[in-house]
Amino acid sequence: CGHFTHVFVDEAGQASEPESLIPLGLISEVTGQIILSGDPMQLGPVIKSKIAMLYGLNISLLERLMHRPLYLRDDDTFGPSGSYNPLLITKLVKNYRSHSALLTLPSKLFYHKELEVCADPSVVNSLLGWEKLPKKGFPLIFHGMRGMEMREGCNPSWFNPTEAVQVMRYCCLLVKGINSSVSEKDIGVIAPYRKQVEKITILLRNVDLSDIKVGSVEEFQGQEFSVIIISAVRSNETLLTDERSFLGFLANSKRFNVAITRPKALLIVVGNPHVLAKDPCFNALLEYSLMNDVYIGCDLPQEFENQT
Repeated sequence: CGHFTHVFVDEAGQASEPESLIPLGLISEVTGQIILSGDPMQLGPVIKSKIAMLYGLNISLLERLMHRPLYLRDDDTFGPSGSYNPLLITKLVKNYRSHSALLTLPSKLFYHKELEVCADPSVVNSLLGWEKLPKKGFPLIFHGMRGMEMREGCNPSWFNPTEAVQVMRYCCLLVKGINSSVSEKDIGVIAPYRKQVEKITILLRNVDLSDIKVGSVEEFQGQEFSVIIISAVRSNETLLTDERSFLGFLANSKRFNVAITRPKALLIVVGNPHVLAKDPCFNALLEYSLMNDVYIGCDLPQEFENQT
């Protein structure tokens, strides 16, 4: 005990609290300095035990501390626009990854509109002239599809063939299009269900695009791609059970945040707006897409019709 003067815990938002406490136990109680580095607004520890979750082990030490009075954002004491105590928290706001159009929504929803665009223009502007963009110069597509969610046999995992085919089409257009020169390794496809990942992987293999990474949100945290395509999968509009539990993986703001902040130059979301609009985050994305004229596809829920 007391061996180290400084302990740095990187990606502390993903570590369970006991994992974080192990290195902290080796620090000097007199002069020790602890630095937890991470994002409490992104995915936390992966905990599979229901008992462990009941006791809060799915919340990292970093996130728990951020809700304590000392670490809370204070609108009065530390600045007119609201800020953190600079002696305790340094908030990194410079984003070196994404186009400004892709940062606007997550900045508003999760980071008090404080993110600053610092990415290389030659990278983030590389697809602004892509022929399939609904609005040239705006690298976002929300493609509404009223597909059908399905399951195979006793497998609990959902897939959506209509969306899977549309994802494959976008991949083909990006890699094999006449006016497009996106490498397979620059495209990432995110789907919330293992079965949809499997179906999309097979389709891409059949069109010789097997180098495109397809996976769950968890597999993409910490990574970045020029293009991210999201397949939301769920599409049952008639289910009358609790909307949040029905949305399952989708009804999680941290997963949403990670997914939409992976792309550098283009984000494509394929999903059913009648289902996705029930989730606050996807509802905000749908509104943002309509406001910027980048929604295409099926008819909209009634509450959005006057926005088209």
